[in-house]
Amino acid sequence: MGPACEVTLAEFPSEQALGRIDAVLTERSEQVNRTRKGLVWDIWIRKRPVHVAVVDLPPRVELSADCNSPEDYEVLRSLGAELASNLDGSASEPTK
Repeated sequence: MGPACEVTLAEFPSEQALGRIDAVLTERSEQVNRTRKGLVWDIWIRKRPVHVAVVDLPPRVELSADCNSPEDYEVLRSLGAELASNLDGSASEPTK
């Protein structure tokens, strides 16, 4: 298991916000496996596997990498910042 970070949100994402999450993940990823009903995505960015989940309490988007290289930290940092920008949230720094 690699690093993880989260994007904290003011409230649980609306359908429109979930659509923005899906759009960002689709645009950034080489491969996306969705379970939108479960609010979970498994994606690959720059050949790095990343797990993304929307969580209810407190409302946040959790990001975790399956590997533990400096590139995995950078992928999470970049993706977290982009999601935070699109959702008016705040991204934490990836940590192990």
